[in-house]
Amino acid sequence: MENMDITVEEDMRRLGAYNLGTVDNLWLNAGIGDGIEDSLVGGLNYGQILRSFETNAVGPLRCVQSFLPSLKRGSKVLLVTSRMGSVEDNTSGGSYGYRMSKAALNIAGKSLSLDLLHKGIAVLVLHPGFVKTDMTKLYWGEKGIISPATSAQGLIRQADELKLSTSGEFRHAVTGELLPW
Repeated sequence: MENMDITVEEDMRRLGAYNLGTVDNLWLNAGIGDGIEDSLVGGLNYGQILRSFETNAVGPLRCVQSFLPSLKRGSKVLLVTSRMGSVEDNTSGGSYGYRMSKAALNIAGKSLSLDLLHKGIAVLVLHPGFVKTDMTKLYWGEKGIISPATSAQGLIRQADELKLSTSGEFRHAVTGELLPW
């Protein structure tokens, strides 16, 4: 299973054809920062916005569908998103493509949690925190707050604590805080 692209439907079809056995935790961490710098005043790149949707929202949904035969009662789907996809938490505007695509991923996660509930599969939408990564460095300088290791530990902790009764929530991976949609 090499050279598969989450944005290529045929690649996801090929992925679905593999016999993967049971998948306990399906982590989807697809994301690009296209559209972070766009603004109404500075100009919108609609090609970037569409690419953000394809990678950040549609791709993960395609991937979940490809893995459906491998997801069994007790499996978990974990979608790594961004707090920037929160409508209520948006206090600065801009970043249309990135924000819109992450909001779309958030609603996909909520819908998946309802659609997979009868199969006993839990879904959690997770903001990893403002992590010190190449992406935060590129778009915000050295403004990342937490280390990748701290974020990863939080992501794993949230996955471990996920139950069907908490399926469909949007949480901060490190603090466990419930985030506004």
